[in-house]
Amino acid sequence: MFYNPITTKIGLMNSKTPTKAYSQKILDLASAPKHRGAYFHEDAKDKNMALVEGKYRDLKVYWLVNPETDTVFSAKFFAYGGTLSLAIGEAICTLVEGHNFTDPGVFSIQDIENFLRDTPDTPALAEEKEDTFTAVIEILKETRRNYPDAKNVAVATQKASEIKNDPRDFSSLDEAGKKWLDTPKEEQLKKIEEVLTKDIRPGLNMDGGDITVLDLEEGYKLKVNWEGACGGCSSSAGATLSYLEDKLRKELFEGLKVESDSAQEFYN
Repeated sequence: MFYNPITTKIGLMNSKTPTKAYSQKILDLASAPKHRGAYFHEDAKDKNMALVEGKYRDLKVYWLVNPETDTVFSAKFFAYGGTLSLAIGEAICTLVEGHNFTDPGVFSIQDIENFLRDTPDTPALAEEKEDTFTAVIEILKETRRNYPDAKNVAVATQKASEIKNDPRDFSSLDEAGKKWLDTPKEEQLKKIEEVLTKDIRPGLNMDGGDITVLDLEEGYKLKVNWEGACGGCSSSAGATLSYLEDKLRKELFEGLKVESDSAQEFYN
């Protein structure tokens, strides 16, 4: 008989029947969750981590992941539902910390249900619907789906930080890099605008936003301003800014550093 871990009811055939709707463990976790909260891109940047998010219905997770090992350094969540959603969010974050969440065996629905039990032989729920623990599988699917982009952002941000520490040390530049620094500023700005128009603005415009180049200093410090919907968006200050910087470095010059006035205003 085929066993579907999402739709098959969890519980041992000889398990005791709980006398209340939820185990005491569920009630305790829901009343005082240790992992409730959120992480932002600045948190990930400060710790050289990737910020991975995943959402399913009323549950959203925020994980700081080491991009070198794919291990979850710290996990938080928000649950907008009731007692069970809070307990499941707490269980997921507790079990995933310190583990490689891309590993298929990191944890299962049964692991979560076992974690929520008061005793090994007493199910966590008196009555369980088929989709009670679907969030466990769906959260894992979405975080794994979102991780490659988040990892790229983390790596690009870390490289940017290294360049920032010694931004004028271009002694190891290749010929293309040296040629860029020797290019007139007007031509540099023209090439930057071409990349923005081709690869950046279409996505921003779809969300009601845009970007304006304010200045390019010393051939590598690009100052921009987010406009429209992007002006007050945390993504503009984090992931989108890192993506823009990474794109310009790949297309034009590896030493480019992008600064956003609107992003600074958002975090201030």
